[in-house]
Amino acid sequence: MNLLEIRRMVESCLSTAKGQVVNDVAIMSRASGSASGLPFEEWTKNKLNECGFKTFLQEEYLLEVVRELKEKGHSNSQIERIIRDTWWGTSNYMISRNQLNHAFNQHALNQNDPPAYQQSIADIILFYGNDLVDNINDIVAINVKSHNLDRPSRDPNIISAKRIIDYMKDILETKPSIIDKVNLWFIGIYYRQSSGYASIEEIYIKDFFRLDVKKIPTINFDAAIQIQWHVKDMVELESQDKLTFIESLAEEFNKRWVEFVDRRTASIEETLNTLRTLIKKYRNKKTLFDYMV
Repeated sequence: MNLLEIRRMVESCLSTAKGQVVNDVAIMSRASGSASGLPFEEWTKNKLNECGFKTFLQEEYLLEVVRELKEKGHSNSQIERIIRDTWWGTSNYMISRNQLNHAFNQHALNQNDPPAYQQSIADIILFYGNDLVDNINDIVAINVKSHNLDRPSRDPNIISAKRIIDYMKDILETKPSIIDKVNLWFIGIYYRQSSGYASIEEIYIKDFFRLDVKKIPTINFDAAIQIQWHVKDMVELESQDKLTFIESLAEEFNKRWVEFVDRRTASIEETLNTLRTLIKKYRNKKTLFDYMV
């Protein structure tokens, strides 16, 4: 089954949730999310699993992979090498050092709940392979965004443009042969909230690497260089490949960075020129006052 078919099945699965009323407590079971909406990550995972997918929270997936590798007799150092050789284990883009240490020591620590990683580019993992070890790269990273339709807001942060550019650079430098395995989808859940319940009104799925970067509303260089965009407004280019996407994003990033620096420089120069004028004016007044005295 190819990823296009999987996406259609995911879309079909989630479409059945439109109009569904969910208790806020169930949604809030995972302490994450963003200021713009409730954290629907675990709800999304559970919904997809009900439809027959193998889906994990990001921290759960790492734990399962480490368990499988340990059962096959691998040492911690061997496991780390295997994970770091995957597209999702590169550096700290998706998993943290703390999560890896926890997974290595899960039995000794006797901890059932692995730590979440707020800086991860993924909230949940959809595994589409047959074996967690043999098909270790066969996953789709999914970032879940939500928005309360009764609270109009600006486009929310979705991901750091610089971080994704750095990530793709690292992949191309160290493991270019698996770039086609890199997959990142955004799921946008739009709801209305009342009396402790959330009614799901709209759900959208977008492939990050198919986005038309020229349509990005904002790259906020004042806020961790975040791309700000509502999932439902994202525009996809069906024929775009990953290399074209990252090339286009890098060019758009540079263009907007230059514009940002030019605006900031002009603003600073204006402030400094005004300050020089005021200082000169004050000095002239002070000289006149001293002379009169």
